[in-house]
Amino acid sequence: MSTMRNFLLIFLSLMITGWEASSDVKGCTDGWVEFTCQHKTSQQYQRVDVVKGSKTIIQSTENNVWQTEGRFSVYHDAANRKLRVVVVIKQLQRGDFENYTCTFILHQKSDCDKVNLKVDDGCQTPFHQTAYRTANTTISCDKRKSEVMFFCKENGSICEDILSTKSSPKSNGSFTLTETSSSFNMSISNVSSEHAGVYWCGVETNKGRNRAALRKIQLEVKHTFTNFTKSLTVGQNLTYWCKYPEGTTIKFICKGEDPSICKPIVSTAQSNAGKFSMMDDKVKNITITVRNVTTEDTGTYWCGAERNDPKQSNPFFHRLMMIVVPATKPPRPTPPTFPVSSTKSTTTTPAPAGRRGKRWNVCCR
Repeated sequence: MSTMRNFLLIFLSLMITGWEASSDVKGCTDGWVEFTCQHKTSQQYQRVDVVKGSKTIIQSTENNVWQTEGRFSVYHDAANRKLRVVVVIKQLQRGDFENYTCTFILHQKSDCDKVNLKVDDGCQTPFHQTAYRTANTTISCDKRKSEVMFFCKENGSICEDILSTKSSPKSNGSFTLTETSSSFNMSISNVSSEHAGVYWCGVETNKGRNRAALRKIQLEVKHTFTNFTKSLTVGQNLTYWCKYPEGTTIKFICKGEDPSICKPIVSTAQSNAGKFSMMDDKVKNITITVRNVTTEDTGTYWCGAERNDPKQSNPFFHRLMMIVVPATKPPRPTPPTFPVSSTKSTTTTPAPAGRRGKRWNVCCR
């Protein structure tokens, strides 16, 4: 009985530490993966060899320092009590999808942890997104319901974490995480040039030991576009125009602070939509008319164009900030006033004719 108990304890220990274990990691071509190999014991190893198939691709000879060779990086985390080695492979290629072994070498002895790198069937198309300074923008990925998802931003050789589905709260500075039933989104408020760069969305598996990028989003920030504000009174009409570059096909107007997710209002494919109408001169300009405005029309409107390339966001050229206020009511008429004398008046009853000037004495008995 004691022998069986000891065997179970040893077996569970090997499963927890990763000793001679093998785990699956999935990645996307042109993306990156990060997987963790763990030691069998807490010994300080001389070096760690990362082997692909039968070939050593990189060695870790220093502790707590990133070492890089080409597309491969390794970090021997000797300060962590779990004593792990983190391996990162960038710009994944077809030949990278193979079995990997982390070999921990101490004198003539070695420990191993194995990883099987496979192609992920949920890889997403890279995307080039244009954002506009002082506006908002939202980057999105398809949602993985059963896995932890994250957004990170490239900074040199690493991708710095921003937010994930396990983050609390769901915001970090100008970044806010939102989800729908099918999408995983990160909105950026008050966009500035500092937000430009390469973002990745990805998934964590095996309790966070493995991470893989699913989609690359290149965010470009533009600083110049036509922008103006118009104040109106309820019931008025507004006419304004937008200038488009040559070759633009379907042009549209949408409403919202964030042009990447703004609500379509009217387009050249449907030039009349209720109180909004659009006229295209077929050259560079469109004229937009809004009739009988109400306070509900207050908001931000964008002139944009549809792009046929699914790898790029729609371009926008003009932002209108419309403010509609209630009409002021005319003042109620004030009733006329008449001057009133401040001298007290006395009414005297005139004496009967023929008796004026005489004094009458009345005696009562």
